[in-house]
Formats: sequence, structure tokens, C-alpha cells
Amino acid sequence: MPIETITDAEKAARLRLNAAACLRGDWAMRLISLYGSAQEALRVSPWDLAAEGGLTFTGAQRALKEAAAHDPEKELSRCSSMGIAVVFDGTPEYPAALKDLADRPLVIYMRGKLEGRAPVGMVGTRLPTPYGRRMATRIASDLAGAGATVVSGLARGVDTICHEAAVKAEARTWAVVGTGLDSCYPLENRGLADKIVETGGAVLSELPLGSGPMSAHFPRRNRIIAGLSLATVVIEGGFASGALITARFALEYGREVLALPGPADSDMSRGPNKLLKDGAAPVEGAADVLAALSPEILVGLKTARRRAARKARGPDGDPGEVFATVTAAKDEGVTADALVERLGWTVPRAAAAIFELEALGFISQTAGKYFPQE
Repeated sequence: MPIETITDAEKAARLRLNAAACLRGDWAMRLISLYGSAQEALRVSPWDLAAEGGLTFTGAQRALKEAAAHDPEKELSRCSSMGIAVVFDGTPEYPAALKDLADRPLVIYMRGKLEGRAPVGMVGTRLPTPYGRRMATRIASDLAGAGATVVSGLARGVDTICHEAAVKAEARTWAVVGTGLDSCYPLENRGLADKIVETGGAVLSELPLGSGPMSAHFPRRNRIIAGLSLATVVIEGGFASGALITARFALEYGREVLALPGPADSDMSRGPNKLLKDGAAPVEGAADVLAALSPEILVGLKTARRRAARKARGPDGDPGEVFATVTAAKDEGVTADALVERLGWTVPRAAAAIFELEALGFISQTAGKYFPQE
């Protein structure tokens, strides 16, 4: 459905459809495509939904019952009071990395902002060995230091270690969770979730408020981690580990998969070692992950790091003088002509300094005047 036709009524219907726990995102998308909208899909009888939508009669009954029981207005009100944004597929706010996936989420609930460069998924067991802990911390810290965004699932173990390393580096990290955003699982990570948002990252879920940590939710969570990430790194985990599920999704989506080699006699290294046998790239440090990214991504990271370093030092030379002048007039702003006059410079000299300050994020222009950027 085109962006301009997603009305408030259609959004409410999509929230209802999304609340039907028995429907995966791709099934809900198929129903919307079949009937033209979520509103129409919810108007059909369970018999027609089963016959035309490819569901069992029991599944169709359950989906319609769960959708009817959901209150979109109440949920949207709660989301607003909790600082949770609700993003719909087909709108500009929807993550670009997910929009072409066949099984993309119909709705995303989000705290914080999904901003950052070079997202890299880091996943692994809830029971890492000392080796796994050490390597997860080192790789996540170095990736964060390089300007990449660490993406994980806020679970105990490797996920928590990676998020904490990014937060400690004061870098952005994204947490995709397997519950509604009105709860936190595990409970002890509630403070970490808040820190992720405070440091410019995001906590997100496709699950409606009130959804608990059911086992079926976590594979769905894993596909979002894989979809958001340019590459996925598997630290440790057994053959049945959720980390391997994430890796399989990443391969399906055409993303890079890397795995940490481990001792042959370690149960926690069986998953990564199997991935390596199957062709995954070995990872010994952040450099291996960065090497797997495209040259364009690496150039962007290096440019961002240079800008961040220069901004931390503060401008000097001509830009420093311009910045001091703009800062002194921060309440009323200052025009380019006024800068030239106050500094006694030529126009090209002032223009060069202004351009550098804007590029580094020190100043911004509003209504023809320059102001220091917060």
C-alpha cells in the first residue's frame, strides 16, 4: 500500500493484525496484499480467511479473535506516554535495511533513534566462556571505537557484553528484543536498555505492548538483528543456539557472516566452528569485520571518525575565530555578511571557514543566520 494511503484507520487495523500472535509478519503482509488493506482483511469471515488466506480454520478464527481484542488507541496512548515511537512498513520512518525483506515486520515499536553507521550484529550464547567474554568485549569495543554500530538482542551473556562494551565506549548500539517494550527481559538489563537510549541508540521490537518473553518470539527477534546488520558475528554457541538462527537469516538476506574460532572440545564453540566449516569468515578482531564491509562503508566510517575527533578538539585557526563569533551571538544568530564585517575578512576566507564548521557540525544555518549547533 502506497505511503499516502496509510490512514489512521489503516494503521489501527495493522496494529490489530500485528497483535495476532499466530500470524508472522510475512503472513500479515500477504493478507494485506490479498485483500488490499488490513482493514479489509479483518472484515472477512474466518471461513474466507482460511480458504483464501492459506490459514487453517482454527488459525483464522484465532487471528481474527486476537486482532479484535486488541485496542490500538489505548496502545498508541501508552506508547506516547512511554516515549515509544510506532513505525509502520511503507512509511519513510521504516528502516531502509528491512523494507525489501519478504518477512519484514509489519510494525516496529522503538525507543530512541535508529541512527548510526555500519551496523554489525553480534550474537552468541547466554553462557559464554571466559574466552568468549574476552573476545566479545574486545571486538565490540573496537567496532564501537571504529564508528560502527553494534546490534544485538539484549539477552544475557554475549548480547549483554556487546551492548555494555558499546555503551562504555559512548557509542550507539541497537537492541532488538523479544518482548513488548513495556517490559524487559532479562529484568536486570532494564538499566542497560535505558543507557542504550541515552547514548543515542535504540531498543526496538515488532511485538505489541504486553508481549512476554515467549520462546517463539526470539527467532523472530533474531531475523530483525540479521536484517538490520551489514554483517553478523557469531561469538559462541551450540548447534541449536539462537546465534546460529541469526546467522542463517543473515545468509538468507545476503549479509556477511563471521564466526569466532574456538577449541574443538568446547561445546560453546561447536556452532561457530560449524559455520566456519560451512564457509563463514573467521574473526579474530574488529579488523576482520571491517574488512568484510564494502569500501564505501569503510570510507564513511573513517570520515565520521575524523570529524568526531576534530569536533572533540574544537575548531582552531580561521574556523575557530568564526565559531567564537557565532557563539558570542548565539541568541540572535549572525549572517555571513556580518561575519565578514566583524572579522574584517574577505568573503572567500569566511566562506571556507563557515563550510568547514558546518561540515564538522559546529554550526548550522537557520533563516540566513548561523547558530552554534548543540
